[in-house]
Amino acid sequence: MGILALLIVGVPFVSLSIILHLYYSSEKVIDYLQKASEISHKMAEHLDVNEVMELFILKLSEMVPVDYAYILDIKDNDELHSIYRKEHELIKPNDLMPTNKNEGISGLVLETGKSVLFHSKNKWKSIAKEFLPEDAESIICVPIVRSNEILGILLLSSTKKRAYEKSQLMIVDILCSHFAIAIENARHYEETKAKSERCALTKLYNYRYIEAKLNEEFSRLLNGSRDLLSLIILDIDHFKKVNDTYGHQSGNEILCELADRLTNLIDTAGIASRYGGEEFIVLMPDTSKEDAIGWAELIRQTIANRPFILKQTIDGRSNSTKVYITASIGVAAAPEDADDSLALIRHADRALYVGAKQAGRNRVAEYVK
Repeated sequence: MGILALLIVGVPFVSLSIILHLYYSSEKVIDYLQKASEISHKMAEHLDVNEVMELFILKLSEMVPVDYAYILDIKDNDELHSIYRKEHELIKPNDLMPTNKNEGISGLVLETGKSVLFHSKNKWKSIAKEFLPEDAESIICVPIVRSNEILGILLLSSTKKRAYEKSQLMIVDILCSHFAIAIENARHYEETKAKSERCALTKLYNYRYIEAKLNEEFSRLLNGSRDLLSLIILDIDHFKKVNDTYGHQSGNEILCELADRLTNLIDTAGIASRYGGEEFIVLMPDTSKEDAIGWAELIRQTIANRPFILKQTIDGRSNSTKVYITASIGVAAAPEDADDSLALIRHADRALYVGAKQAGRNRVAEYVK
């Protein structure tokens, strides 16, 4: 029967093969979609940007082969900067050179707004001008879109050829939309939280934050994970006179400049905050009372020995006025001076008013039982 037999046997076989392929492909896609839904729900539970990025890449790596993963943020509308970089299961520093719009694979995706899939290095090596490693082969690059706006770029790579399928590209594309929502929510939460924890005028931490932080540090002190805790509280001397003489706006300028001096001086040695009015607190974990007194004296000198510059406009002319101010400072430490957070603040405050203010101002005093 020859060709006729081949057709009789072959056509049903080929048809069956196509049907089975389509069946298994659809089953795989359904499985991917279910996993994508689970991932989006898990990302929504996190309100920390770094945690969302870490979870996103971790779950993607469970679905598709990922040897290299990069999340790129857009700066000035046309420059891509790495904000997350993972290579062979290791988180790497974000010190890669920026990529410009329409430059390299990620720049092309930013320019066109369309995802790309490459099965081997031969397909993309003439395009790529970015940071891709030498052993990278397969690539998926997808725009991270929210409300029709590209917020960033995701680039995944495998060292194997033909590591990705079109169905996987589709799933990654869908997941990037969920990721964009999760990141936006996390950033909004962090911004809102930061505003609630900061003094609107000086940008230092406020009373609400420092009170919570102090309780947290005392818990560490009690469970043995922290050995020492010192607190510095300072109050500007005769601040009402400054306001009466130069005006409240000038007083605000002094508060802001003092906050800058504190931030630059303390750096990572402690946590500076505005306690209220013209009072400031510096919380210093793992710092002895003796060392805290040294820091307090340094703060006092930084305030007293350098003038504060007030910028005033009179009759349309701008003038600068030098104003010298001083501050009185109290120091207390735990566990030697206090066994709870409120007692630590109360004792540092007592040292401030009894040991410094009443003794003549512009000095540092420690709490004495």
